[in-house]
Amino acid sequence: MMAKYGACLLCLSASVVGSAQAESLAISALGNLDLSYTQPQRVASYEGSPLPAQVEILPGNDYWISTPENIQQVHFLVGQGQRVSKGQAIVKLTGPEVFHYLAQVEAAASLYQLAKSRYERNKPLLANGSISAEKWREISQDYFTTHLEYEHMQHFMERVHSTDAATDSLVVAAPVDGIVKLNAISGPYMAGDQLFSMVPNNSIRVKVNVPTGQSHSLSAININQCHIAIESLSAIAEGAFVTAWSSAVPQECNLLLGQQMTVVPEYQKAVYLLPKNSVFSWEQDSQVFTLSDNQLNALTVDILGSTPEQYIVASDQDLSQLQVLSQSVAAVKGIMLGLGGE
Repeated sequence: MMAKYGACLLCLSASVVGSAQAESLAISALGNLDLSYTQPQRVASYEGSPLPAQVEILPGNDYWISTPENIQQVHFLVGQGQRVSKGQAIVKLTGPEVFHYLAQVEAAASLYQLAKSRYERNKPLLANGSISAEKWREISQDYFTTHLEYEHMQHFMERVHSTDAATDSLVVAAPVDGIVKLNAISGPYMAGDQLFSMVPNNSIRVKVNVPTGQSHSLSAININQCHIAIESLSAIAEGAFVTAWSSAVPQECNLLLGQQMTVVPEYQKAVYLLPKNSVFSWEQDSQVFTLSDNQLNALTVDILGSTPEQYIVASDQDLSQLQVLSQSVAAVKGIMLGLGGE
């Protein structure tokens, strides 16, 4: 079971460890006060106060596609930030440089095949000593050089959706499913300039800064009706906060890359629900009275938040096994003050 905050939650700080504790009182010292008790309800998790968050790319996971040549005309076929599928046409490149590049690819393929045939043909000759080591070095160098050049060009050609010799154009496709980020510039695209980048669907995350003291119990975040698990937590604090990253954002959450919002954190920690009238303040602490052997004992609790009628509290003791005073709490505190408790 999970405890949830209301819309107007109280953000109450945890009590100071080792601070003064209210004294104990015998039930017989309370006269005719009406006393009643409640047994706190234990829950496994709770929702905390809203935190600021933003939809971002998990660093290091996006794909970059650059132009292999100077290009006269670049025409994007999709919109900025559009979600696309692997193999979908993204941009059309047009101009004589395209024809020149395609001719270079064909030439590189032919040179590589010739060098490969020569390499394989002469390999047995090296084994029986029919060619010198110097000649073999020349053959090997030619083979590996042409291989690397061809592979470099082939990497780009793997992204080519189609070519059109009549218009000296080619169309580049998306390498993965995801969101496309177009690099639209006003001037010409030079060789090596970025055309677009792809953000894979599984790299779209929610980044949230969580208070350091609660970071290790953060298990998920809730955005409207969307529940997203927390996947990783930074080991470096930024002031009083730690950065947490969610798992991949489901498409049905309808979140936009770069969108800022507030999220409701879900903490995986055993806490207790108590009626608000059971909790009282003693110096800088929040405390409750527990019943044991006809005596009321004050116990310090940490208030983590609230619902309209209850506090969500944490304690070093298992409160679910205790009887907590829920009626005449203020009167008991007053009697204790009269006895010199504060």
